[in-house]
Amino acid sequence: MSSATAQKTDAADSEQWQQMTLEEAIEVAHRETGISYQKDDPILAVVSILNAFWDRLKGLLEDERNRVSDQFQNDVSGINEAIDHKIDDVATSIQTVARNLGNDNIQTVVSAIAQHAVESDKITRTIRKAFYGFSALAFTNWLAVAAFYLILK
Repeated sequence: MSSATAQKTDAADSEQWQQMTLEEAIEVAHRETGISYQKDDPILAVVSILNAFWDRLKGLLEDERNRVSDQFQNDVSGINEAIDHKIDDVATSIQTVARNLGNDNIQTVVSAIAQHAVESDKITRTIRKAFYGFSALAFTNWLAVAAFYLILK
């Protein structure tokens, strides 16, 4: 919960709405209007009804606040668990890659690449020598064909 939200909640909790008692309602009504009321007056019944309504509303609001707070905490804890699980997966993957790319493995890969270069050079030289040999044979073959052509002519 952020500090601004905590401050708002603390401010709301510190404001206590006091219900007006029947005696206070009679006194306020007399002071404001100059009319005196009795305890069995219908207007004071409205004050009692509103006080009861306020009690019920306050209880409902408190229940709703608790329910939303619990739901928020459950949602946040679920998200935190999912994030922790993903972080653990990534950490495991990084550790596996780090183990696989140790110095020995890097040296092995470099050695394999060097060996591949040497073998590729040998194959290239062999192909070049064979090409020269096949070229010489092909040239000799064309000379033989030309000789037979001249002889037969």
